[in-house]
Amino acid sequence: MELYERAAQLMEAAQAAAAAGGSEEGWTAFINGEGGWQMIVGVEHDPRALVWSRGAQAVWQVRRHGPYIRVEGWAEGRRCLLEAPAPARGAGCLIGDQRLYAAA
Repeated sequence: MELYERAAQLMEAAQAAAAAGGSEEGWTAFINGEGGWQMIVGVEHDPRALVWSRGAQAVWQVRRHGPYIRVEGWAEGRRCLLEAPAPARGAGCLIGDQRLYAAA
């Protein structure tokens, strides 16, 4: 699957997670030298370092960038960048599933 297509799938997953009240923390996903997927919490990992240290064939970083979700991908000298508005989160995400009062 192409670099862009995987980035689009990761964008959909990130938007769904954000709409459900998921963490604001970004993450890094990559395909290792054996073809398996690995994910790391955070986006402080340099894609070139993952190629060198873990044999990454392709790397994607997903992060919140202001009011947007951004997915950047790198593979074999190619790069892609997707950016889309983050879904609005309602007050339900702040309140949670806990009942705050009871009617008598």
